[in-house]
Amino acid sequence: MERFQSISHLENGLDIKTAGDFVKEAIKCTSKVSIRNGARRGDAKLIFNVMSLNIQKGDVLELELEGDHEKEDAASLMSYMETHL
Repeated sequence: MERFQSISHLENGLDIKTAGDFVKEAIKCTSKVSIRNGARRGDAKLIFNVMSLNIQKGDVLELELEGDHEKEDAASLMSYMETHL
């Protein structure tokens, strides 16, 4: 299992387009990807789960990845999140 944290830099919080783009990136991963914002947790490959996290600027997001390529998938998502979330 791989875990990492990222801080949201979205000025107006997570909107549907940004969430959709993130989900598309998560779907590319072969690993199971979970995302957590505080006490809320969801499957990062499902847009309704991601939107339900109510991500705002400054939120600390934690991702967990499980699978055969979890290290590569984690590196890819970490890079994506640093530039887009």
